[in-house]
Amino acid sequence: MKIGSFAKKFGVSIDTVRYYIDLGLLIPDKEKTQYQMNQMCLEDMAFIHQLKQVRFSLKEIHKILSLKRLTNSNDNEDASYFTNLLLEKKADLMIEKDEISKAIHLIETKIHSNKDDFSNPAKVGIPLFFVPLFCCPHCHQLLNLKDASIQGLYIYKGVLSCPCGYQAIIKEGILLTDQLKSSPNKYSIYEIDVKKWNPGFVSLLEKGKLWMIKELMKNDLAGKIIVETNIEVSMLLPKYLSSLSDKAYYIFTCHSLKTIVELKKKIEKANPNLTVLYIVNSDLHLPLVHQSIDFFIDSTSFTQFSLIYEESPVAILKPYLKKTARMIGSYVFYSTHAKSLKKIQTIYPAANSRALHLDYLEKGLRHNRLFTTKKEEIGYTEDPGSYFSYHEAGEKMKLLAYAAYCHE
Repeated sequence: MKIGSFAKKFGVSIDTVRYYIDLGLLIPDKEKTQYQMNQMCLEDMAFIHQLKQVRFSLKEIHKILSLKRLTNSNDNEDASYFTNLLLEKKADLMIEKDEISKAIHLIETKIHSNKDDFSNPAKVGIPLFFVPLFCCPHCHQLLNLKDASIQGLYIYKGVLSCPCGYQAIIKEGILLTDQLKSSPNKYSIYEIDVKKWNPGFVSLLEKGKLWMIKELMKNDLAGKIIVETNIEVSMLLPKYLSSLSDKAYYIFTCHSLKTIVELKKKIEKANPNLTVLYIVNSDLHLPLVHQSIDFFIDSTSFTQFSLIYEESPVAILKPYLKKTARMIGSYVFYSTHAKSLKKIQTIYPAANSRALHLDYLEKGLRHNRLFTTKKEEIGYTEDPGSYFSYHEAGEKMKLLAYAAYCHE
């Protein structure tokens, strides 16, 4: 019998049959370059199928087949040996069954717990602390708050307006601006298919985040205002909620309201004592007074920004930074002549012409009088995942971590 007919008879692929042959589970005849599946192959394949049904591994099946081939399988002693193997497998499966039942119970408990968490969130509004910081991003006048709903030290709804016509809305404790622009590809972590991200690339990003958090924690954060933008996909500070100082003030922004809502619920549950302002915004023209930010966190946010805006994010942010401000970040880039860089310009027509070039970051910092105190190339990946449609197979997508300071 030819290998194709044999595979079809047992409902498996030809590759599976060839794999079994390579392992020695099946031993066919060979005529020139063609395998001919003999009667013994038919018997062995049927036996393999039976053993797989009762969850024997291929390694275990090979051992059993080896005994069958070395001895007379009808011998009573051999039958007893096989029976003992079946009894041992049954005992193993009973243990596995108990473990699976426990795991299912834990999953069900977690599902109900999550439903309870999100059906009854601790609703916290915008802290009154931030009101004196609200400023028009266009004419730089302080914004007026009207039609406000205030309970205790929090604003839950209201309108922030400027005589020049600028307006932002406070709804359910979140500040909503109309300065929104998203990537042509979805890039909120709640919207994309995470399976399209290679785990190796995710691990690379995680190494960068560990570098950043260690660098941030070297500073005295008490009374400091810390801003992290574009948290749709890669965020730093919210990953370390339990260790964040409740003496600092935090501002998180992104273009996705869904991401902000989910993040707000998680933070309120994990560390309700944090003073946090949540802003829906994507262009970095924030409704905040100039020279108000002590630390800016760039968790690949400049990388994302470069794909959808021509403007330099450093130039936009510089006026918001105090003269003693620090910037800590990580940046994704390619070597100068990488083909991926050309593909970016095709897929993202509005991208900065230097998007994902290393000099995009370096020139942006230098031209705005921000100077790096530390930088380290964390590593690279040749396969970030299919989500990154511009990536050319085999090219190195690199990650740089850096720390910078203002210098006037």
